[in-house]
Amino acid sequence: MTPRLYKGEEAQAEHTPLEGGILGWLAILMLAVFLVAARLTSRNTQSLIFRIARIWVAGLFCFFAGVHRGASFYSPEGPRLSDPLIFLTMHFGGLSLALVPSRTAWRLTPAGMLLTLGGDLFLAQQNRLPRFFLRLRPLQLIVATLLISRLGSASRSGAEDKT
Repeated sequence: MTPRLYKGEEAQAEHTPLEGGILGWLAILMLAVFLVAARLTSRNTQSLIFRIARIWVAGLFCFFAGVHRGASFYSPEGPRLSDPLIFLTMHFGGLSLALVPSRTAWRLTPAGMLLTLGGDLFLAQQNRLPRFFLRLRPLQLIVATLLISRLGSASRSGAEDKT
């Protein structure tokens, strides 16, 4: 049995469960850690930091895809045809960010994060995602978008290679 900070009733929660809030914000906080680390290190190390940050962001999209897929099982109507399509689009979109050239990835990622925000809010209003997403996701994903934009700008200023 896994110890939990919450009772496992996330699908019905109106307020963000402590566990979801902590884990959700820690994932976004890592983006700030990458920014600070890139500022404090040498140019050679910055390249590595930006590559790891890009993999982290790709992982965020894959994680969000899994959240969508998992939440579809808790929907009152059960999974819909669109649920695996959303999952696959987000998952392979995330994977592609790790594979495309860095300049392309950093340009696409903020738009992808804002699309995720719009989709999450729409699905939460339809009770296809937990209601607490209406409170958690706007600030969380806007902060993520701003940090990702800063990471992209910093990487374009010469630290990361063009691949």
